[in-house]
Amino acid sequence: MLRAVGSKANLLDSENTEYYSLVADLINHEKVLQMKQYVQHGNTSCFQHCLNVSYYNYLLCKFFSLNTRAAARAGLLHDLFLYDWHTYKKPEGEKFHGFTHPKAAALNADRYFSITDIERDIIEKHMFPLTISLPRHKETVVIILVDKYCGLIETVAFRVRLAEHQARKLKRMITKLFFKKVQPDIE
Repeated sequence: MLRAVGSKANLLDSENTEYYSLVADLINHEKVLQMKQYVQHGNTSCFQHCLNVSYYNYLLCKFFSLNTRAAARAGLLHDLFLYDWHTYKKPEGEKFHGFTHPKAAALNADRYFSITDIERDIIEKHMFPLTISLPRHKETVVIILVDKYCGLIETVAFRVRLAEHQARKLKRMITKLFFKKVQPDIE
């Protein structure tokens, strides 16, 4: 089963054939599947993050009658940088990951797939304003917003789950300390 975060829709169901048909060759490609190895936000893999962005990018672009093919495909490839940015040791003089990964993702997308100019623009500029250059397409503006939204949801959801876990641990500890059964004194 393939789902975007917050969605009940199985992206492999017949209801989503239009979306799936646009990205099927990418979803099953070894380089895209490799993104499952890397954490993106919280405990969300890079693959899952890109799937989330791709699907919601597709839905919004469909709603606004924009290029859904470019939106879905670029959304799935927008973070195809293939390294763990949390542990990556940048060479001296290289900018931070947020500034550099869109170019790396676009180079990888070009290397492994045939991408269009609009897809390249979406991938290269999805981190605007960090990437400085202005988006040339409406679909690029959509992904800028969708990417930020998905990143926020993935991070907050992780922190909420972590906080809930900590709260349960604290409750168990308090229960053990203050409410343990009192053993009767037997003499």
